[in-house]
Amino acid sequence: MTELRTPEDAAACLVAAAEHSEAVEAVVELREATWLVHLETGGECVVEWAQHPTRLVLTTALGEPSEAARPKVHSAALTFNLLWGELGSMRLAKDDEDETLMLINDVFLEDESNRHIVLANELLRLEGLRLLWTMYIEGADSSNGEAPKVPSAMLTRA
Repeated sequence: MTELRTPEDAAACLVAAAEHSEAVEAVVELREATWLVHLETGGECVVEWAQHPTRLVLTTALGEPSEAARPKVHSAALTFNLLWGELGSMRLAKDDEDETLMLINDVFLEDESNRHIVLANELLRLEGLRLLWTMYIEGADSSNGEAPKVPSAMLTRA
């Protein structure tokens, strides 16, 4: 087997990733093929098994910028999205129901021998960027009309 062919395969990989990484505190199945991952930092990530192509989609909420900060935060988000190829399928989107920004990553796990390690690393990478973006959004809210500088760590692949 070279990919996660079923939700059961994805669940087994996610459990192995949680066992591999001390940063993962809990994995809770929300419904078939969808899990909520709790991290030691207090962050949470939704993991969904998707087909065509087969992958895991990791999604985490970053927060909702104030109305005054939205233009600068959305501008930074667009800059981030322009680097899609360099960031490995990671992108930002706005929640359909409110103004919350979401960080999304498609993870393709092809090598069965180490895919749980790759998944654990991607969960940690997503959480690191969640923390940076959350700080950026909070900084944009508190800055007096000036856009805060985007940390270079948000614009590079780890």
